[in-house]
Amino acid sequence: MKDIVLTGATGGIGRAIAHRLAADGHRLTLIARSPERLQALTSVLPGQHRLLVQDLTDPDSGKRIAAALAEQSQVPDILINGAGIQHLETFAGSDWNDLERLLRTNLLAPMALVHALLPKLKPGSHIINIGSVFGEIGHPGYVAYGAAKGGLKRFSEALGRELEDSGVQVSWLAPRATDTPLNSPEAVALNRALGNRVDDPEVVAKAVSKLIRQPRSSRVIGFPECVFTRVNALLPRLVDGAISKQLATIKHHIGDKP
Repeated sequence: MKDIVLTGATGGIGRAIAHRLAADGHRLTLIARSPERLQALTSVLPGQHRLLVQDLTDPDSGKRIAAALAEQSQVPDILINGAGIQHLETFAGSDWNDLERLLRTNLLAPMALVHALLPKLKPGSHIINIGSVFGEIGHPGYVAYGAAKGGLKRFSEALGRELEDSGVQVSWLAPRATDTPLNSPEAVALNRALGNRVDDPEVVAKAVSKLIRQPRSSRVIGFPECVFTRVNALLPRLVDGAISKQLATIKHHIGDKP
């Protein structure tokens, strides 16, 4: 049994992860903004778990969470940064305040929490950052989201290398499109129009469970997405061409004229 801290616990992917890891026998500290949703989640999970109400857009969220854990003399074996938000929109048509909130939630909050907890982590601890295939491949309509998740990918990669001699493992897990309330109706329609495969959140939860049992530094979920990410890294102009053919469809679903 592991002592696991999970942010974004009441989101679509977060709930699935919580159910899977509770069923695996782990003890969870579930973090989200809504006490009511946290209570509802905990009431249906097997085992005894802790709740922590925290808005990750708060600049001091990392310190607050670390302090709350310290008050309970709790040092997690595993930290899962699962909280995230996204918007399907053009960069020019977006609101800057919304973009700052997106960047804080998807990138700065996970970094802040790791920074606050890292001095306490013991050899054998594991940090799992939930990213996105859009952190691997820049995609129209998700410019800021991709920037945040791309930053989280490089943070995970660099931190893992920095901690290689410490016994602390760092993993980056990149789901493809997943069926959660995070997706707007426009995003759902765009995935349908492009023929994108959409996973159930349980697919991500199973991947997290496996990553705990068999740690690795990076994984992209799904085929052909795992291949596209490699092509994008080696031959990005091929991906440029493929996405260019989809651009009119993408902008149509965003609401912009091609």
